[in-house]
Amino acid sequence: MTRDGVRFRYAPSRAVPWLPAALLAATSACSSEVSPSSSEPLCDPPYSDCGGVCVALRSDRDHCGACGRACAPDALCVAGACQERETDGGEAGGGQGEDNGDGGGDPAGCGEGRTMQRCDGVCVDTRTDPNHCGRCGEQCDPGRACAGSLCRRTCLEGLTECDGACVDLRADPQHCGACGNACGLGRPCEAGACGCSTEPSEPLDAALPQRVSGTTLDADDSRWPSCSGPDTGDRTFLFTAPLTGTYFFDTRESNFDTTLAALSADTCAELACNDDDQGVWSKLTLDLVEGESLLVVVSGASGAEGDFTLRVTEPRPPLCAPTALEPVVPQTVTGTTVEQDDAVDADCDFSGASPDATYTFTAPEAGAYIFNARSPSSEILVDVLDGDTCNGDSLGCKYGSGQSSVMEDLEAGQTVLVAVASPGRTLASFTLDITRAPPCPDTDLGSTVPQTVTGSNEGLPNLIGACSSSFTSGEATYGFTAPHDGVYLFDTRGSTFPAVLELRRGTCSGAVVRCAESGPSPARLAASLAAGETVVVVLDTYGETGDYQLEISEVPCPLIDLGSTAPQAVTGTTADLADVLAPGCGYSGGPEATYRFTAPADGVYTFDTEGSAFDTILDVRDGSCTGPSLRCNDNVGPSAERNHSRVSLLLTAGQTVVVSVDSHSASGEYTLNITQQETPPCPLVDLGSAVPQTVTGSNEGYPDLLTPGCGEGTGGEATYRFTAPADGYYAFATEGSSIDTVLSVHEGACGGPELACIDDGADSRTLLWLEVEQAVVVRVDSNGDEGEYTLSVSASDGAGTCAAPIELESAVPLTFTGTTRGSASERRSTCGGDGAPEVVHVFTAPEAGDYTIDTLGSAYDTILAVFNGDCAGEQLACNDDAPWDEWLTVTSEVTVSLAAGQTIVIHVDGYHRSGRYELNIRR
Repeated sequence: MTRDGVRFRYAPSRAVPWLPAALLAATSACSSEVSPSSSEPLCDPPYSDCGGVCVALRSDRDHCGACGRACAPDALCVAGACQERETDGGEAGGGQGEDNGDGGGDPAGCGEGRTMQRCDGVCVDTRTDPNHCGRCGEQCDPGRACAGSLCRRTCLEGLTECDGACVDLRADPQHCGACGNACGLGRPCEAGACGCSTEPSEPLDAALPQRVSGTTLDADDSRWPSCSGPDTGDRTFLFTAPLTGTYFFDTRESNFDTTLAALSADTCAELACNDDDQGVWSKLTLDLVEGESLLVVVSGASGAEGDFTLRVTEPRPPLCAPTALEPVVPQTVTGTTVEQDDAVDADCDFSGASPDATYTFTAPEAGAYIFNARSPSSEILVDVLDGDTCNGDSLGCKYGSGQSSVMEDLEAGQTVLVAVASPGRTLASFTLDITRAPPCPDTDLGSTVPQTVTGSNEGLPNLIGACSSSFTSGEATYGFTAPHDGVYLFDTRGSTFPAVLELRRGTCSGAVVRCAESGPSPARLAASLAAGETVVVVLDTYGETGDYQLEISEVPCPLIDLGSTAPQAVTGTTADLADVLAPGCGYSGGPEATYRFTAPADGVYTFDTEGSAFDTILDVRDGSCTGPSLRCNDNVGPSAERNHSRVSLLLTAGQTVVVSVDSHSASGEYTLNITQQETPPCPLVDLGSAVPQTVTGSNEGYPDLLTPGCGEGTGGEATYRFTAPADGYYAFATEGSSIDTVLSVHEGACGGPELACIDDGADSRTLLWLEVEQAVVVRVDSNGDEGEYTLSVSASDGAGTCAAPIELESAVPLTFTGTTRGSASERRSTCGGDGAPEVVHVFTAPEAGDYTIDTLGSAYDTILAVFNGDCAGEQLACNDDAPWDEWLTVTSEVTVSLAAGQTIVIHVDGYHRSGRYELNIRR
């Protein structure tokens, strides 16, 4: 016979026990299923096959001489014939020695003959016991029968072989009803069909919000979420939505790396699964209908387990309820962020969402105040906002390990809101200290140039945080006043640690002028200062202490006067020069060469660095090194090269400019070319009043004279005049262009006010209302590469504008999809918007009540505004980023109370951008 792929034969030397009739009948179901794996005999001589069981016909009392021929109970089978037992205690035809197929005996003392053996202290029948088949400890595979002391290939009754294993098709979730028919994750197999069991689970209340605490330590792995690791304990909760709406589930207050999954309570199908939404905790957002039930599974990532808190909430504005503090200093308060909302969007909270504790404080007198929050062994931040609300402007935000401090200058009676949080986590406890700040700057250096100061930052407070960093250490502060107009260099060479250097205007809380960090070389920076102008020098570091050195000197600028010759070309190298000026484009870091040039006559002057050996930035300033940047360019020409820069600008006779050849960080040999051209006409082409019309061209070689209000616009520009033939909306588009276009429209002339500006790749488009005979100049520019473009002008019906709003159905809930690309920008909302296009909708309330309007599902950063009646009506609500959209911050939501039949106008606007949107309205 075959067992586990290997053929076995009975050997004559092995004793095969007899099978009594009763046992044979009990195992007939098993033995009847056994079939030989080939045509060869099942049993080897001297044994015979009786119903699939090998027996010795010469000695078996149930098969004596022939299968099924049983001897009397008091008889023996000897040589194939039944004989009466002898009365002297012996048995005919055999003794009590070794069983050779001709006798019985009871060596195990089990009272049933040799077929019963004592295994692990228990008498078992080794002919049929699957755990002791043939001998003690010989186990058959699960579900396999033991017959004739051998494990059979067939399965026990009620089981079916699937993939080499015996399974119950009525209950196996991997083979439910048929081999290979697997049920979904967490779904049981019941009576041969995949079902869904809510067990084990714990019911959640319908009251919201609610918090449930628990642990996955030693919990069973009863569910298998797709975002959770294998062999990870889980806890399941049953939740039924009390009303139709959006529900949030999160593990924000948990202490390990959690996962969250939602399964349908009807089918166990996975609806959502999340791991690490922010930090190590998870969040699900689900839209449910009233009465809909689901299973919420809390588990761990990569085998993680521990204590958790499951929160269930609905979308609502975060609760801002600050505690009012007494206007006294010093003072100390303690608190916790457990069960608090994320009411303040802290500037230094990069986790995106953190529950915070909030306080209001009113300065008793003018001066600098320090707000220090501490919580040992925890990351902690403190944010100070202007005013007494949670959405005020941040005056300062600092983040650190164990403690963080913010110093702010306050006026007497000025109120601020102080928020304390831990990024992405809750704080079980913290301490907030409010004190008066020591004098800042520490030392006034006067106006002496050059000068050198030294010191140590050990033990100095960390109050400012150079370079807008929240992670710096103690800092030294110095005041310096420029003795005259010039460029001044501040250098930290000679310091024993990598310094961070920052200049602030006037005071320690003044605006940042420039900032520099140590890299391969010590931090240094230059600033153009006017006579008598004071700056505060902040010398800081990232976590290190030691001795520092600060040198202040004046550097010449410009280096060379080029006079008034045009054209001319000069060459040089920036290898040995300093990084003095910050260009008006790109970012500074490399040294620069500076030149003075005076225009010999009115005209267009082009400055370029073609032929330079490194990636240059070209900046032209008005008058001096301290003058404003007139034009700046980084990277012009084919995108594969982009090493040189070019600017063109109109100069009047005698006008002086300073030209700097700069770079991001590189230095090397450069070439500066200056050429003069006649002033080109602007606009170049008059399109007249025909609509629709399409023109094509190339901006290659055109001067870059105008600066658009959007995009970079570093390429040459082509300009067109268009005159409206009638009142109406007109669409301008660059669809079909081969370059990254910037499209702008100006009132009347090239230098007229900019009516619209769109930077949207090769297909920039805008919509404008023009009155009859109104003339505009259309400018086609490019970001970087120059090449062929297409400009089309057409009349439009103005769909989606105030004049022709999109009418929405009154039935709610409803969802409307559209796009703001190519739409008009006619009215800016009070909560944001920068001239991005908007689409206008009109909606009439079918009945009185509160209506929630949102843009959840939109593909760009939206702004929502609602007006009463029409576009000129009162603004009822406005929102940029929905308060519940704590991480994406791209969708908007408002709620308005409307009377039955009241009509509102809904503006879907954008923050800098346009794109596809979804507008949702629900009760």
